[in-house]
Amino acid sequence: MPGPAPTATGPERPAHRLVRRVRAAMSRLVQPGEARLRPDGRAVAVSAFHPEGPRVHLLPADAEPTRPTRAEDGIPGYAPRWIPGTPDLLHLAEPASGGPAEIRLHAGDGTSRLLAHVPGEAEDLLVSDDGTEALLLVAPDGAERDGMHLGLPVRLHHAPDPERHAPDAGHRTLHLLDLATGNLRAVGPVGLTVWNVAWRGGELAVATVSDDPLPAGYYRARCAALDLAHGTARTLHSPEGQLAAPALSPDRRHAVVTEGISIVAGRPVLLDLETGTRTTLPGIEDATWCDLADDGTLRFAGLAGTGVRAGTRTPDGTVTVHRTEEAALTGPAYQPFLSYSADGTLVTAVREAPGTPPEAVIATTTGPDAWLWRPLTRLNPAQEQDPALTAPRSRPHAWQAPDGTTIHGLLLDTPDSDEGPRPLAVLLHGGPSWQWTSGYAPGDVLGLGPALAAAGHLVLLPNPRGSSGYGLDHARAVVGDTGGADLDDVLSGVRDLHARGLADPGATAVLGHSYGGYLAALAAARSALFTSAVVVSAPTDWYSFRHTSVIGGGYDDTYRIGPGLRELHEASAVAAHGGPGTPTLLVHGLADRVTPIGQAHELYRVLTAAGNAPAELLVYPCEGHEFTDPERLEDAAGRVEEWLHQYSARGAHAAAHRTAAPGRLIPRTAPGAAPAVPGDTLPRTSPGTAPSRPPTDRAHDAVPEGGIPRTPSGTASPTFGGPAREQER
Repeated sequence: MPGPAPTATGPERPAHRLVRRVRAAMSRLVQPGEARLRPDGRAVAVSAFHPEGPRVHLLPADAEPTRPTRAEDGIPGYAPRWIPGTPDLLHLAEPASGGPAEIRLHAGDGTSRLLAHVPGEAEDLLVSDDGTEALLLVAPDGAERDGMHLGLPVRLHHAPDPERHAPDAGHRTLHLLDLATGNLRAVGPVGLTVWNVAWRGGELAVATVSDDPLPAGYYRARCAALDLAHGTARTLHSPEGQLAAPALSPDRRHAVVTEGISIVAGRPVLLDLETGTRTTLPGIEDATWCDLADDGTLRFAGLAGTGVRAGTRTPDGTVTVHRTEEAALTGPAYQPFLSYSADGTLVTAVREAPGTPPEAVIATTTGPDAWLWRPLTRLNPAQEQDPALTAPRSRPHAWQAPDGTTIHGLLLDTPDSDEGPRPLAVLLHGGPSWQWTSGYAPGDVLGLGPALAAAGHLVLLPNPRGSSGYGLDHARAVVGDTGGADLDDVLSGVRDLHARGLADPGATAVLGHSYGGYLAALAAARSALFTSAVVVSAPTDWYSFRHTSVIGGGYDDTYRIGPGLRELHEASAVAAHGGPGTPTLLVHGLADRVTPIGQAHELYRVLTAAGNAPAELLVYPCEGHEFTDPERLEDAAGRVEEWLHQYSARGAHAAAHRTAAPGRLIPRTAPGAAPAVPGDTLPRTSPGTAPSRPPTDRAHDAVPEGGIPRTPSGTASPTFGGPAREQER
């Protein structure tokens, strides 16, 4: 494990200790993965990820959490699925001796038996309506998992030696399990990869599929009807964007699938399986989960700005929103998800909100208490939480972009902080179609938001163009314009906080993960607003990314980056050569397959060759696109905090043993670095082109000529950045 972060001013500063302490406290939170109501509404199964391992907690639906919900209270396992008409439960489990995961049946009398072993990694588990069979989505050895599941390492077991890469390897396929006999057999589809699947029993399933087994294939996936008896597929819908969250009506006549972009929150599309007609259902945006009745009634949950909404659409097109709140309701893919009783009178979810840690909750859907959540678990009792973690407050925030568009996000700080301008940390989420949601402890960008807020920073969590939660048009606004208007949205938010006197221009940092790291690198190069930058797991060179990333050729085509060599280069962070000079720390995992480690080395070499400001690269072995090891997360958090302090005005003073006159801003560059150019922003020529910059005689400045994301219990959309979870995606 890494040792303490070396510091210029010593590791005993209170802010440094607080950042590490809060980051460690976040890793100790017990994360409920999903809550599932028994069809009769009498019990709830909750999967939770404890330090001791995953557990399934079985609770009466009318239970009151009078004492903490401990690991020893649960069944070892995850992905609970009730068997209709019985008190029995199907779930997955990792054997203590290692080896393949098990599918186990936990009977109502408390006994448990092994049904089958999983031939790979289980990514989803579904039970037939009649309770006789189960369908398993399996990623075999050789399937690329990095960037596919929030909160999971690249591999759950040891990598084969050697790893085999071949066009016929790595297809995620379906397996059918007979619950009476335990017989498990492959049912295809032959030659296709299944990303998400809906099934209610029998030979028909509806799934999102692609020919390419790499995660890049997800960006070209189509919706298909699968014949499980013959292993064949019939295309139902080839989308403009990406697809996720399919659902099938009980009579198997209709299906619905959500169409969006990248990490999907989008618009439901109704599919008639008999006639082949497709209808985008109006009035619903940013849906992440749907349930379809025979009469066409659609229940949905999804994003609403920095909060969530749940509602119903009736066959006549009437959309009723039952609940909108500044909170997060999550499930298997860490996106809004609900579980209803068969009669629809009860609903459960996993809920968290500012000041309220994640817990399983339940509500009635009718009567005076409709949609008022009641806790079912006490996985994270308030009295056992670190006060430093509970200190930061979160509140919605908005400002105007240069073109007049209103941009939304969140502000984190502590109410007892000193008056006056505070050090500002701007944290940019990945995706770009992920989003900052009003949760308990936002986890993207190494989980630094709550930690930096506790240490006295004002933290801005912006949802610029490209983010989910504000409609599909907002999410698609960056297509063909990555690093354009979305970057302007971020910079205008910083200027707004400076103008209001809330943020200190002499201590303003930009940090980002994945696509957010790309934006952070551009912000550091194109603007003189920032005293420091931190770039985590970012794509920095779109040309090499296209040919080395497991999502290359899919993701970049979706966002229309390139396709020519010149265009790919000009849109890249490496083409900016660091601009006038912002001290930049790069943090990357050696095992990253989404933005391979070469992406970090390329930007690091460009920055050090330019020599306009300090640059440093931290490479963590065994970490993938998202960091999952708690000790490495704490170490990285400490090193990031020290970087921000060292290159703030205050840190520069401390390092140089100087003092400034009251009210005087220290130059934004570090001692000895090149001065910033006049103004706070370097000009951009047009969307996707390289910024103007001072003349240089360096050969590498020439533009080349010529053409050319285990949620153990469910399949998440392939992610290009998203919140890390310490169940640890």
